[in-house]
Amino acid sequence: MEGIWRGQGHGEFPTIDPFDYRETLIFTRRDGLPLAYDQRTYKRNKGQIEFVTSHWENGFIRILENEELELVNAQSGGRAEILIGHIEKLNSLIRMSFVSKALLNDKQVVSTARTFELKGDTLHCEMKMATTKIDRLMQHLTSTLQKVAPYGIRKQ
Repeated sequence: MEGIWRGQGHGEFPTIDPFDYRETLIFTRRDGLPLAYDQRTYKRNKGQIEFVTSHWENGFIRILENEELELVNAQSGGRAEILIGHIEKLNSLIRMSFVSKALLNDKQVVSTARTFELKGDTLHCEMKMATTKIDRLMQHLTSTLQKVAPYGIRKQ
């Protein structure tokens, strides 16, 4: 997954107007450390032609002792998440699925789930959430990204 990924996405949820966005996702790894990521989302505000930064998050994905995965992130809006998941290999598709274990500093979001599906140079990402107004996980974000460049820091 190391590299720079770019593509288009769509956001929706029962309590908001649907929107389209652009996304850049960068995965890097340093020897002996978890997989780090930097994710930035750009969207147009109503009536604007240019895309502007609307969301930014940084985090890490690591393998736990029990072979589960842990995704930890901090987001530009103040929310922090810890999600627990697993990895599956299905022929040429690799899928990582996560469900929130802890959400901090957000009074509205009560749970989240994320899925990353990697097939060749295409990465499909989905995010579901439940809120204080919608009490079950529902689709919120989906994007399809293409690998545009290798990226990796091997040794320091």
